[in-house]
Amino acid sequence: MMRCGPVSTAAMFARFIIPLAFFAQFGTAQNGPFEPADFDVTAALAELGIDASALPRPVNAGANIAQRSASPSCALACSSLHVLFGGEQVLPEGSSEYDAFTSAYWSAQQGSLNPSCVFKPSKTVDVSTFVLIARLYQCPFAVKGGGHAAWAGASSIEDGITVSLENFKQTIVAADKKTVDVGPGLRWVDIYKAVEKDGLSVVGGRMSPVGVPGLILGGGISHFSNKLGWACDNVESYELVTASGVPITVSATLYSDLYWALRGGGNNFGIVTNFKLNAFPQGDLWGGQRVYLEDQFSKNLDAIYEFTINGSPTDLDAAQIITFASAPGIGKVSFANLHYAKPIPNAPVFAAWSNITAIDDTTGLRPMSGMAELLNQGAPAPGAYQTWWGVSLKMDRSLLTFVVDTFYAQEATVADVEKILLIMAIQPITTGALHAMQKNGGNALGLDPSGGPYFVLNFNAAWNVAADEGKFHHVIVTIIGLVKEAARRRGLDNDFVYLNYASEYQDPIGSYGAANKRRLQDVSRKYDPKGVFQKLQPGGFKLFKGAPNGGTP
Repeated sequence: MMRCGPVSTAAMFARFIIPLAFFAQFGTAQNGPFEPADFDVTAALAELGIDASALPRPVNAGANIAQRSASPSCALACSSLHVLFGGEQVLPEGSSEYDAFTSAYWSAQQGSLNPSCVFKPSKTVDVSTFVLIARLYQCPFAVKGGGHAAWAGASSIEDGITVSLENFKQTIVAADKKTVDVGPGLRWVDIYKAVEKDGLSVVGGRMSPVGVPGLILGGGISHFSNKLGWACDNVESYELVTASGVPITVSATLYSDLYWALRGGGNNFGIVTNFKLNAFPQGDLWGGQRVYLEDQFSKNLDAIYEFTINGSPTDLDAAQIITFASAPGIGKVSFANLHYAKPIPNAPVFAAWSNITAIDDTTGLRPMSGMAELLNQGAPAPGAYQTWWGVSLKMDRSLLTFVVDTFYAQEATVADVEKILLIMAIQPITTGALHAMQKNGGNALGLDPSGGPYFVLNFNAAWNVAADEGKFHHVIVTIIGLVKEAARRRGLDNDFVYLNYASEYQDPIGSYGAANKRRLQDVSRKYDPKGVFQKLQPGGFKLFKGAPNGGTP
């Protein structure tokens, strides 16, 4: 129940009936700019039944976004949210609920930040109200879906307000079973379990705890990508709360420019409160993980290369990843994750793997939810220090050998540093995925099918001692530098950086190409002319800034 406080009961009641009329005035076509130059935040709040004059007075109500004074203004914004929504939806700093929230982040870096308060909206109109309150007080904010990011500020914030979308947990399968509405507060395993009751699946994350919004808005590699493209390519529509507080439906035919931008453009355009995903019939998959010792590495690389070049174009149901690491007491090991969208064990596309001796094998038939849970086994528990880095290269067999040799040579330089893990994964971007990415006008990622196939090289380190962070950044940056230089010499380099694997020292938006970056910036200016999601939401990868941390680690 909302607490009325100084806002009248009549005004609070109006919040539930006025929005229909307010939102209805924003159709699919605009006669003028999406947000007029004289946009009035207090008037927009009044349309929602909120009398801004009855709220705590903004300290910097007339200040430019870039000139705001964060802490005092955010304290007032938190007070206003508490007046409007009550203690169940607004967690003040210092409360046990607040401490439980910040300590639950996946990475220690994210959990180390302390927002002025945490806001938990439960309806789209709550999000609309929040955006306007943030603008009224010029209070910076972060938005958290799953919170599965490795660097501080990606979905957390110091002194501002963290908006948690955890209450948006809808999973609604359409009557024709062709689409499913899902909330940004869900993890992918939750969605799979829900739609499997109807014999369906969707293109989504591969690890069970990963959240919905970050994965989709950054691209979203899936076990089904060879046939259907990435997750962002399989969104029928988005419900998006814009900078003016107005929720709109965005699709290939409604706000098509914004639809293109949301497919890889990150958190730069608004807050998504519903994803309508394309669904498809799906029973059990075959797949799992096979573990190999160093003497099988050459055959591993032959197999992943053969799959990428020859196997994946002929069998779109297959997916493969291979990861390299060192295991205590064992030494150098590789982990091959093999997946097939049909319940057929060891389909011909996996023939090369049948002749490689594994020391462990978990392949078998499972639903997609089971595959997601299996892939997450052995991952670091939430709360460790983490870093992720990613680059992409053109697929080449000799380059694969160089990559693996370089990884182990540099990994040895931190052998005496306490760590939970240090791994490198090779993930093909197949020709099938590249062509599927072109549907519905294409996405913002800038991957050219004519230059492929490619592979993403992903690094992940996890450790317990904060002071060791620089050591892991250094070794990964060194590997990337050596590998990229070798690739350039061979004509095999590629600019693309996958946003969901990028570190705070990388610029994935810039890697999409100059034309795509300009187009994304133009879309931002059109729908967010005051730069609310560039300046008031500083976390994530921004369109006009470059790498969040512009220096070298």
